[in-house]
Parts: sequence; structure tokens; C-alpha cells
Amino acid sequence: MPSFTSSSEERSTARGYWRPICAALATLVLLLGAFEAATRVGFARISRIESRTYREYRGALGIRRSKSVLLLGNSLLLEGVDLDRLRALLQPEMTPTRFVVEQTDFADWYYGVRRLLAEGSRPDRIVLCLDTRQLISNTLRGDYSAYYLIQTADLVEAGRNSGYNLTQISGLFFARYSLFYAGSGSFRNYVLNQVDRPYADILRKINEGTLPPVTEADFLAKACAHLERLQSVCSRYGARCDILLPPGFAPPGVQASAVRTRAVEAGKRTGTSVFVPVALNAWGSEMFRDGYHLNPMGAREFTDLVADSLRRRQ
Repeated sequence: MPSFTSSSEERSTARGYWRPICAALATLVLLLGAFEAATRVGFARISRIESRTYREYRGALGIRRSKSVLLLGNSLLLEGVDLDRLRALLQPEMTPTRFVVEQTDFADWYYGVRRLLAEGSRPDRIVLCLDTRQLISNTLRGDYSAYYLIQTADLVEAGRNSGYNLTQISGLFFARYSLFYAGSGSFRNYVLNQVDRPYADILRKINEGTLPPVTEADFLAKACAHLERLQSVCSRYGARCDILLPPGFAPPGVQASAVRTRAVEAGKRTGTSVFVPVALNAWGSEMFRDGYHLNPMGAREFTDLVADSLRRRQ
């Protein structure tokens, strides 16, 4: 007669292996869930930047037309435009809402606009504040942008357009749904800023780097391609799109007027309003905090000029 002892023992042994494996996996899932929950609650409470980013993201999603202007951009917008003052200057004609994510370029915001509009945001007007270097850039901030700015359906395209490999693209999918994963770099920067701010500033400047010189033809080709794509998305939802160029200084050896002229020309070719309230090199260093971001005095003057530009091009 056949013996069932050995098969019974094998099943018992298999169950003995699976129990600790399942227990370990369940523990891992619980730990990851705990880390995620702690990040979403705790990070927003201890980080002023994260708290503001989440609040502005929710505010941008809640826009439902009615003379609304959605201002998008990075730290140049954050430090360059006094939002409270702009609201006081524009209301009741327009109601400005801001959504800032630091260290972002055009690619981040192209996908960001796609996601905001797809998720229900309905501004009358979108104003994207970037400098000319950022306007033609294809780089992404990466995981943090995946969490706040990029739809799941766009992750592969966004990664490929920015030169990501498969590992980096797979990381975008994790970051899309996990602030713990997406915010690790931001949390690291937050700790570094608290512990050693001068060292953090040095690292930030190194990471920003400089782009190689771009010919006029290359700039126009890249800028026009970017603006056409952005206009296509905005027009699909009935929103007007404008570009706001912040004050600054032209790179050494580059004619200041030529830089802004090329951007304005790209706007004309694509039907995009490009606001240039202040020409490059027009303001001295006394208006800037660090030679790049405006200080409170510069922001006050620039905000008045931005309000005037928006009124004149309603």
C-alpha cells in the first residue's frame, strides 16, 4: 500500500516555512504603513515647506473658474511675488492662487498642469513663473514631482523625456503614492538646513550647476516646442496660459536684451503671453537676497509690476 506519511510531512514542513514568511511580510507592510502615516502627519507638521506645499496643492485643485488666476512656479515665484499684496491689488477683478514646488523646471510643471486640470482644477488663467534657463529645461525634480505633479499615466513618458533609466522610472511609481519615499530627499535637505545651513547652500549651488550655452535657434526651437505643448493642454480645458519671467542677471558674455527677446519671440510664435515686467540687469544687487532670489523690497516692487501686467492683458 502507498504511504502518505512523507507527503503529509512535506506539507507540514511547507506550512512551517510559510508561516514565518507571511508573518515577516505582514510586519513589513505594517511598518511601511506606519512610516507612511507618520510621514504624512509628522513631516507636514515639522516642515514649513511641506505644510505649505500640501496646502497650496489642495488650494490649486479647488479652483473653479470665477476670475481665477493660478500662479505656478518654484522659489523664484515664492520669493519674488508677495501673494497677499497681489491679492489686494487684483481683487475683485481677479483672484490669484499660488502653488509653488521648489527646484522645479518646465517639465515638472508641464506634467503638473496636466495633472491639476485632469483632477478637476479649473482656473481661468494659468501663469507659470520660470527663468529662461528653466523654460527650456527637460529635467524633473524626480520623486517629489511624481508625488505632487505627475499623473500615474504620465510617469513613463516624463521619465523617458528626462533621460531616466528603468530603475529611476520605477522609483517614480513608488513615489507617486508614497510621501515617505518621495519626501526622503526633502526631509534630508530639511535636516541639513537645520543643522548646517551654509553647507546646505553650497550643495544647492553645486547641484544647480550651469547649462552649456544655447544658440538662438536652439533656444527658440526648445521654447516653442514647450509652449506649444503647454498651450495644447490648457486650451483643452478652456484655460489661458501665460509665462512670467522674473528679474535677474544675464550670464557673463550674454547680451541681456537678447535673452528675454528670444523668450518673447517664442511666445509670439505659439500665441503665449510672455510677461517681462523687469528686464535682465535692470535691478541692482540691493533688490536681491542672494543675487538670484528677490528680497522683500524687490518682491514688493515686482509684485506691483506683475499686478499691472495681469490687468493690462486680461
